[in-house]
Amino acid sequence: MRSWQSVRFRIVFGFFLIVAPLVLFLIYNNLYAARIVREQVSTNYGNLLDVEVNANDTMLKSTFDFLIQLGTANDSEILSLKTLPVTEPDYTLAKVRLSNRFALDTSYYKMVDTFYVYLTKESSYPLFATQNNAKSSELSTLLTSYSAQFFKEGAPLSDKWEAVRLPGYGAHLIKAIDIDFGMLDGALVRIDTLNQTISKLDVGPQGAVFVMDGQGNLLSSKGLPDNLDGGFQSAILHMKDREGTIKWKNKKYLVLTRNSQYADIRYVIVTTEPYILKNLPFLQKMLYYWIPLLSIAVVTGYILYLRRYLFRPLARLVVGMRRLGHGRLDVRLPAPSSASEFSIMTKTFNQMARQIEELKIDVYEEQLRVQKAEYKHLQMQINPHFYTNTLNIIYNMAALKDFKSVQKMTLHLANYFRFLMHGNRTTVTLEEELGHIGHYMEIQKLRYVDMLVFEIEVPPEHMALEIPPLLLQPFAENAILHGLTRRQQDGMPFRIWIKSENEEGDPARIVRITITDNGPGFPPHMLKELESGTYTNGSGERHLGIWNVLRRFRILYGDEGGITFRNGDHGGAVVEVRLPVQRPSAFRDNESPAKPPSRDEMEEIDVV
Repeated sequence: MRSWQSVRFRIVFGFFLIVAPLVLFLIYNNLYAARIVREQVSTNYGNLLDVEVNANDTMLKSTFDFLIQLGTANDSEILSLKTLPVTEPDYTLAKVRLSNRFALDTSYYKMVDTFYVYLTKESSYPLFATQNNAKSSELSTLLTSYSAQFFKEGAPLSDKWEAVRLPGYGAHLIKAIDIDFGMLDGALVRIDTLNQTISKLDVGPQGAVFVMDGQGNLLSSKGLPDNLDGGFQSAILHMKDREGTIKWKNKKYLVLTRNSQYADIRYVIVTTEPYILKNLPFLQKMLYYWIPLLSIAVVTGYILYLRRYLFRPLARLVVGMRRLGHGRLDVRLPAPSSASEFSIMTKTFNQMARQIEELKIDVYEEQLRVQKAEYKHLQMQINPHFYTNTLNIIYNMAALKDFKSVQKMTLHLANYFRFLMHGNRTTVTLEEELGHIGHYMEIQKLRYVDMLVFEIEVPPEHMALEIPPLLLQPFAENAILHGLTRRQQDGMPFRIWIKSENEEGDPARIVRITITDNGPGFPPHMLKELESGTYTNGSGERHLGIWNVLRRFRILYGDEGGITFRNGDHGGAVVEVRLPVQRPSAFRDNESPAKPPSRDEMEEIDVV
């Protein structure tokens, strides 16, 4: 087969033929140019914003220093207002002179809208000078209420300005300083004055230049475009950097923000990405028209190319695999006429299908035999320590001539091992399993006199449920071995409960069986291993009980149901077995289940 006929060559050649020139063209003509323009605009806007914000902060700081100086210097007018009675002519003359000074100060501090003084002894009318006398009435009301609240709450000296709203005249920044004797001086600055320079930027019809507070409330008097609502201002607050891109209502916006050092306000510039690139019409046409059309044409041709030399042969192979996966072992694929990898793949597929057809039944039956053998081996494992301990107990009872207890112990032990000897059964009823657990518990109760209580709460309709033998008994045994022996003695007996109920979400398919005790519960490291599945990775000798049950459960039920472990809310270990009602048909027992011991057998055991 020649190299140029291979599927690998055709795919690689087609990829470079189409993608490489297109990617280079996009990078060179669009992405790079757009990125440079965006960065340049962002840099210019950012520099302008930095200059304006620094100038505004400088003005706020100098105004604050002026107010401090006015309140601390030995100023004759301020001293007269502090010390003279309101009825004195000199008091009135001092107010006039101070008002004239404030008028001159507003002409010097051009960005300051208002200077004012408030005296508690003349709280009905603060003394102020403003650049817009038309708002004197509203301004007087605002200054009076703000100053009264200022004296009421009190505030430490700080250089931070506070945002307030003057009805009909927009938001202002206000700063007031307590200069003693029930008197304060202060100043107001209009937000629109702070924003007047950068507001002249051309950011497009869908952009905006505005000021907002730390909660995202708009402080500028000019509203935002309809496309920028309150949610957009919240998105600005969550920006990690001072400059970035926000996608809002399917559009990308370039956002630049700067915070004031002396007020809880944020200056914001917003413009759309298309408006940034408005001076690049050719770039825009290439980006939005020519490149998509060219890409569609090239990709269409490439798809037709792949369809003929790749997709069709691959589709035939996939269809053949699906039919083979559905059990149609007689499927065969026609060999392609061209000498390519698909010819080899088709021949290999046909050969594989013939081999699967010949070996599938033998392999399946062999796996089934192995699983049944493993299942029965796990089922027959018993604990030799329990056997020897029980014989020692019987011996001690016989030595004490407690023959009734010997008979009772022997009867339970015989029934216990009779259940274990039925190794040919794949399942038993829940009633039989609970009976087997009962024999085990009676033996343990004779060993731990007055220390063990065993309770069963199982509805009659669940007694006929078929389960694997020894599914529940190892958990009851584990509770005694690790719960009873590790439990701190408090005079109360050790209790074990077994109860069953239908699954709430799927009562017809799952029955939930719970084994609970009032012992110390599972150690944290064991719970962690049980939850992660690493507990069963140890050897069978080390984790025989739980390892045995989990292994048999997985063989019999696969992913259906499950066994979980946890500690109860008030202590104690809890094992929950979610048991499927229907068993896999491959493990249905063909032999009749063993019968419980007859009355004659019981009497024979009593005689021994």
